[in-house]
Amino acid sequence: MNTFLQLCFGGLALGTSYALIALGFVVVYRASQVFNFALGELLTLGGFVMVALCDFGVPWPLALIGAMGMTGLVGAGIERLVLRPLIGRQVFVTIIVTIFVGMILRSLVLLVWGPSPVGMPTPWDPSASISLWGANVFYSALGAVIAGVVTLIGFWWMINKPRLGIGMQATSSNQETALALGIPVGRIFGSTWFIAGAVAALAGIFLSMFPRNLDSNLGFVALRAFPAVIVGGLDSIRGAVVAGLGLGLLEVLAQGYVNEHLGQFGHNFHTVFPYLVMVLFLVFKPHGLFGTKEVERV
Repeated sequence: MNTFLQLCFGGLALGTSYALIALGFVVVYRASQVFNFALGELLTLGGFVMVALCDFGVPWPLALIGAMGMTGLVGAGIERLVLRPLIGRQVFVTIIVTIFVGMILRSLVLLVWGPSPVGMPTPWDPSASISLWGANVFYSALGAVIAGVVTLIGFWWMINKPRLGIGMQATSSNQETALALGIPVGRIFGSTWFIAGAVAALAGIFLSMFPRNLDSNLGFVALRAFPAVIVGGLDSIRGAVVAGLGLGLLEVLAQGYVNEHLGQFGHNFHTVFPYLVMVLFLVFKPHGLFGTKEVERV
């Protein structure tokens, strides 16, 4: 029972990070119909900025806020300089461009910080844990859950404010009509990319804490979180949160209970498991748990 609870806490910590990453995908897609495949590299960038700020002696809470803010500004800058001139282009064009931007960011991270893994600074003993109902839970996992929940609540409050929430819905439906109604479409796009970069930085920081390390390959975690976007629904913020938490929990439980029973086929099976769930949803429920079904009138 203790092992099960420990796996559940680890799964919730991982699922919280997945939910934040999925939120970054969804918030950009909901506003601009763009798949942001540069999000993984923003994840990595946020982690390394956090390490750099702590190395400069910035207090940990301020470094966390600073890393989120700087990464958010990088995201907003990408939207303003690279994506905004492509408004109206076909979807595959923006996908290719975001992949290319991600490759540039990855190269810059390698150039500045190198390929060697580094430890993520924490305000507590990295290996410290607390006993909850008999299960030993790392402070890092507990901190990830708390920080993720606070961030998601804050975002939920912000998205329900009339100006940003209605603006996102309007720009997603019809950009020209939104402009005609006086909605600042460019500002909405910039805000969503800022949010995506900030939450990606937060996820990257907590994913890099003990027992993991931060390296230039952290961005690939975003691809592991992408099934949560499909399962939850491409345009559903609620779906991103629910699916992210669920898939993180299922992945850790599969690692603890399923891998060992599959023999040689069980090696890293847990990393494939979310994609199997995604394929099932694409076949039987392609709009996801809470996605909007498109209705075409003839």
